[in-house]
Parts: sequence; C-alpha cells; structure tokens
Amino acid sequence: MKTTYLSSLILLIIFSFTLLSCKDKKPHFAVEGKISGADNEMLYLERRSLSNIEIIDSVKLDSDGAFKFEEPSIGYAEFYLLKLNNQAINLAIDSTENLIVNASKEAFATDYAIEGSESSMKIKEIVLAQNKLSRSLNELKKKYDSKELSQEQYIAAVQEGVNEYKNKAKEIVYSDYKSLAAYFAVFQKVDDYLIFDPYDRKDLNLFQGIATVWDQQMSNSPRAEQLKNFTLQTLAEIRQMQNQEETIKKLETTEPTDYAVHYDISLPNLKNEKIRLSSFKGKVVILDFTMYQADFSPAHNMAINSVYEKNKDKVEVYQVSFDRDKHAWQNSVVNLPWICVRDERSVSSELLQKYNLSEFPTTFLINKNGEIVKRLSSKDDLQGEIQKLL
Repeated sequence: MKTTYLSSLILLIIFSFTLLSCKDKKPHFAVEGKISGADNEMLYLERRSLSNIEIIDSVKLDSDGAFKFEEPSIGYAEFYLLKLNNQAINLAIDSTENLIVNASKEAFATDYAIEGSESSMKIKEIVLAQNKLSRSLNELKKKYDSKELSQEQYIAAVQEGVNEYKNKAKEIVYSDYKSLAAYFAVFQKVDDYLIFDPYDRKDLNLFQGIATVWDQQMSNSPRAEQLKNFTLQTLAEIRQMQNQEETIKKLETTEPTDYAVHYDISLPNLKNEKIRLSSFKGKVVILDFTMYQADFSPAHNMAINSVYEKNKDKVEVYQVSFDRDKHAWQNSVVNLPWICVRDERSVSSELLQKYNLSEFPTTFLINKNGEIVKRLSSKDDLQGEIQKLL
C-alpha cells in the first residue's frame, strides 16, 4: 500500500508540473522596458478594441523604471496603449510579439524608442505626423484670423499640410496593407474630422484597398468586418448620389410657377437662421451644392469668389454644404462673403433626388424670376453665363 501511495503521489506531482508547463506554453505577448524619471508613477497597459478601451494590467514603477507585462494572446492583431498619467503610447501587437519600450516621463508619448514591432514603430511615425498637422492647422487658423494670411494663402497652406500627412500615411499603407499601422493611418483625425475623406474618390480607394486585404488575410479580426462594412456603406451612399437621372428632366420641363414650391430650399446658416432660397428673387443666384472638406473645395470657392466680387450687387451665391462635420463646416464658412447653409442630413438629404446631384460640386444658375435656367458643366464659363442673365 505504501508503494502504491508513493507512486500515486509522484504521478500527481508529475501531472501538476505537466499542467503548469502546458500553461506556460500558451501563446502570449510581452511588453517590457524602462520609463525614466517616473518613480512611484502608475503605468497601465490597455487594450483598444472596437467597442471599448479596457485596462488589462498595471504596475507601480520604482526608481529604475523597469516594467514587464505578459498577457495571453487573443489570437489576432489588436491595438494597445501604454498610459502614464495623461500620456499614451500606441502599440500594435500581432498576437505573440515581444515589445521593448523605453521612454522618459517628460516626453513619454512622443520621444520613445520601441523594438519588436514594425507596426508600432510606424504608428509612432503616424502619430508624430498627425500631431505636426494638428499644430500646423491651429497656427494657420490663428494667422488667418489675425489677417496675417489671405484666404488664398490660408487655403493653400492648409492643403499643403494635409497633403504632407497623406503622403506619409500612404507610404506606410502601401508598404503593408494588412498591418495595423495601415488601418491606424487612414482613421486619424484632426478636430474630429477624418484626414482621409472616404467620400473623396482617391481616399476611398485607400480604404477599399485595406478593407479588401483585411477581409482576405485578417478575417479573424473584428476590425476586418468593421472595415468591410464601413467601405460598403460609403459606396452605397455614393451610389445613391449617382442614381438620380430622372429628376434633371423635371428641372427642364417643370413650369416656372412650380419652382417656388418644389425646388425651394430653407436651411440654417452659421447663426442657425433659416435662409430661404426663394427670398433672393429679383437677383441672379448661383446655387452651389458642395462639401467644404473635399479636396476640390478651396479652388472651387476661389473660382466662385472671383465672379462674385465682380457682380455682388446683382448676384447672390446660395451655397449648400453636405458636410457631416458641423464644426469643420463652421470653420470653413466663417469668412466666406455669401450665403452658406448646411444640410445636416448630408448624403441622405432629399435634395440629392430633387436636384439630381450625382457629384460635388454641382452648380445651377437661377434667373431674376427664380427659375432654374442652367446646370453648369466644367466647360462652362461662369462669368459669361452670369452676364447673359444680368
């Protein structure tokens, strides 16, 4: 009996060690390093899923600042954050990576070194580029408000800054569409506005490219489905704007007396005052449908302004924005000299059907009797067409 008991005990011990060994072999990732000057500070590791941000571990740093987090792998690439006070370092962890992060308390979020994750290193480049763009836009806005920059100079400088970020981000996307860095790059914002505009054809191609690769190669990630749904929804909204062919026939055949009712528009301006299109009867009106946050907007507005300045005593501009972001729209129109209104329904607005709006910008001319007389094409001379109506 004694021998049997000892044998059983030995087997139990061996089995226990086997279980522990198997547990240790489970896939996991590690994040370690040193944070200088952060004695007695709390360092947190957080996971950024699509639905929330959750703290998964924490450590109180001592005088040498060393730390190490080890966590089970969730089986797919995901974003994580190292947080110290109000500063954060964005990490991209592809299931079982071992990352080394060294930083100082003072410049924790911007001046850090990272090893073991190429995506995380590229995300640092993106964060720095986004920060640079945000600072640049703030400075340009101050100079514009203080009259140090003309409208043309301001628009050109803003576009230059945006293009600089986009070019940097595109390099990262093109190097590896399936990386978390590619995903991170196209969803960066300034003032809650996406830098890459999914309603701009060129930018949408980038979203589609990433979504396609993720759907094929990263399908175990919830972000693959989110990317797919995001691009499909955007494409559906764009198609909705392109499938309105019959309405233009009504514009051409409807009796003038119907315009005042069916084609009238009443939308809020910057002061939230509703401005009615029909209230400008007696003047020639340039009716312009646009999106201020699109790439074409600065040049388009400058072309309208050159005509408006020559004829503003006899001509009014009634410009309708379909921008989703109200704050961005307010910043865009604050110094424009004509009537600027916004349809908060954006691409779900009934105006798209009424006016057969298949693309932006789209411009109509309305004569002094309130009749829509022309839909302008890119070949038309706006100044010449205006002169015909004066």
